[in-house]
Amino acid sequence: MSWKYALTVLGLLGSNIVAANVDIDSSLSLRGDAWNGDRDLNDEGPLSGTSAWGKAKVNSDALGQLVVNGWVRTQSSDVSRHGLVRELYWRNHFGPLDVKLGRQMIAWGRADGLNPTDYLSPRDFTLLVTEDADMRYGNESANVALETRTGLWSVFWFPQAASNTIPLATLPGVAYRIESPPESSQWALKWEGSSENIDGSLSYFNGFDPTPDLLPGGLSAQGLDVVVRNQRAKVIGGDVSWVHEGVIWRAESAWLQTDSEGRLDFSHKKPQLWLVGGPEWSFGEGGTFGIQATVRHVYDFSDPESLASGVTQDVALRQAALSGQTAQNQEGFTWRIAKRWLNDSLTLETTGVAVWPDRNGTARVKLDYAINDDLRILLGTDHYFGPEYTYFGQLQRNRLIYLQLRYGL
Repeated sequence: MSWKYALTVLGLLGSNIVAANVDIDSSLSLRGDAWNGDRDLNDEGPLSGTSAWGKAKVNSDALGQLVVNGWVRTQSSDVSRHGLVRELYWRNHFGPLDVKLGRQMIAWGRADGLNPTDYLSPRDFTLLVTEDADMRYGNESANVALETRTGLWSVFWFPQAASNTIPLATLPGVAYRIESPPESSQWALKWEGSSENIDGSLSYFNGFDPTPDLLPGGLSAQGLDVVVRNQRAKVIGGDVSWVHEGVIWRAESAWLQTDSEGRLDFSHKKPQLWLVGGPEWSFGEGGTFGIQATVRHVYDFSDPESLASGVTQDVALRQAALSGQTAQNQEGFTWRIAKRWLNDSLTLETTGVAVWPDRNGTARVKLDYAINDDLRILLGTDHYFGPEYTYFGQLQRNRLIYLQLRYGL
């Protein structure tokens, strides 16, 4: 579907682009990977793969800008996607209006790592990539932004919802039925403003949560039928970033409203308030240290442990873990420490999250060495920890060690 969409758009614009005076800015990244496992919770591995990641911007004074971004890959195990058009959209300015039409990756939030307002673009959490940003891909949308003296005002409309691709643990007596994202429109609003040393935004999203819920259904020949479905969500959010005496402070918050029917509804995410924020310092030459607090309150919380033991309780526990709603109040912190050496050719970075009261989280370490201007080698590890029925603890089988050789950006 992605490639058919790309060819259709290019076919419509191609004749005009050829006839116009254009400037093309492009980049290509070739990657070879080795991993000790996958991200599908099935202990498959070791795995190897090759991929090509490309970006291009076609600029024309008469026609505006066309942006294309995508990848193709091969892997030693079977994969659901061998290629993906991540972005394919047209952009142009009409006076103070900035218009974008097509598949776009829209990332909201200024916090580092955890972004409570980020609901507009889906991700593939089963994809073997070394950066979380590479998991993201776009959704078809129309975006109109107006620059005014009071700030930048943006309106987004999506003809249909989009869903994250998530790993699903194999459960005895459970058969998953993954539904397609709803063919219903979504919309969002955003205001962004800035002044000296500070910038921020306020936003509203009305659509479908890209992270699906697990809904117990009827019985089938394989056992309990569990529906994997994206459900309604409304999100009011805001973020801010400011610099004071060389320290960068970031904060982000969001209030999520869902169609949950109350405490005993274990088939919807519950409404919640989530806040993330903290400082980032620079140290030495090429050093960065950032730490953030994360606080989440879940309304109408009820512990799935109160259900009778069995497959229904097991599904409810995994739904709570998938939603990150395993306790009414959760507190924790994130960190990022990075240091560059050898004229910035060698970078060592560690990032992570730790959350209480369930004591789950993730810790990552990555070494990035630039052999020359074009060739890099990356070595890293992802380590998940915590009880099985927690957000990070459920991913312990996805603990990974990887090695990547990358040519190009």
